[in-house]
Amino acid sequence: MKLNRTTVASITLGAIALGLLTGCTTSAPQATESPSPTPTPTETARGPVAPPESEEEAIEQADAVLTEWFETRGAVNATAGTALDTAPLEELSTGRALEFSVNDATQISTGPILNVDEVNVEGPGTSEGAMTFETRNAYGQEWEGIENGLVTINACQDASDYQVYASDGSEAMMHPDPRQLFDYQVVYDADREAWLVSDLISLGQTC
Repeated sequence: MKLNRTTVASITLGAIALGLLTGCTTSAPQATESPSPTPTPTETARGPVAPPESEEEAIEQADAVLTEWFETRGAVNATAGTALDTAPLEELSTGRALEFSVNDATQISTGPILNVDEVNVEGPGTSEGAMTFETRNAYGQEWEGIENGLVTINACQDASDYQVYASDGSEAMMHPDPRQLFDYQVVYDADREAWLVSDLISLGQTC
């Protein structure tokens, strides 16, 4: 079965919903007294793993990889302004999900970044914390001959504890509502014997 490549999840819409935006959003109000520490990615979700034996197992493994992908994105983005290394993202994602996460990290690494005062600040930015997600529903489908080799996770993505900063230390503009509804697609790659986040589809709803 082919992945859903709907234009609803264009890179621009994805950027709006995922948090960092360098052109046209407003900052979500949130406490800044104690910035969230940048997470350290775990190693528990990576391959090699055998094909799933059930839908339940597929969902569990896909959920673990999606969790690690979010953690890894936070860690990569936090160092983007000094030593950008997207290799960890390549270990956990493919397709549009990989393209999006690399572009996001590169934007932080190079700038400019639009801050809350609507000023484009030149130079590399930084970030703190990471986005998280709360699964609403999940189901498996056949993928490249593997039963339940494609898992779609309908989730509420939460950017409340994630913040990007411009090179001068000012806060970047973020989506006004940090909680957005997404469908994430995670596939089993038989050649790599691993689950990979492959797509992210904005549903255009808050949660």
